[in-house]
Amino acid sequence: MKGANYIEVLRDHLLVPYAIHECEVFMQDSAPAHRSKVVQKFLTDNNIPVFDWPGNSPDLNLIENAWNEMKKAIAKKRPTNINELKQALTKLWVEMDLSYFTKLATSMPKRIGMVIQYKGNMTKY
Repeated sequence: MKGANYIEVLRDHLLVPYAIHECEVFMQDSAPAHRSKVVQKFLTDNNIPVFDWPGNSPDLNLIENAWNEMKKAIAKKRPTNINELKQALTKLWVEMDLSYFTKLATSMPKRIGMVIQYKGNMTKY
């Protein structure tokens, strides 16, 4: 993805929710499009501070775990076109058990402790 394309995504899917939820910081990884000068200018111009996330830090973003679970579940359904995929993803997201997300959230202290223990190097997470 190019920086200009990423700006379209941010404009279409970030600005309004960011304002509605009164967010204070935005988190993204260090993908080249995210680091591009045009994207940095867009974020600055829109008063969106970005969380300083080192490029090779352990991934403690819990949504990655949820996406992995969704990927496995969708693979079992074998959608054959984009509409089936969209429908399956929407249904799956709505039906995901909230206790799964609670479990992920309560695992954070342990995850952070392991990152500290391993001095920022890889953990099992």
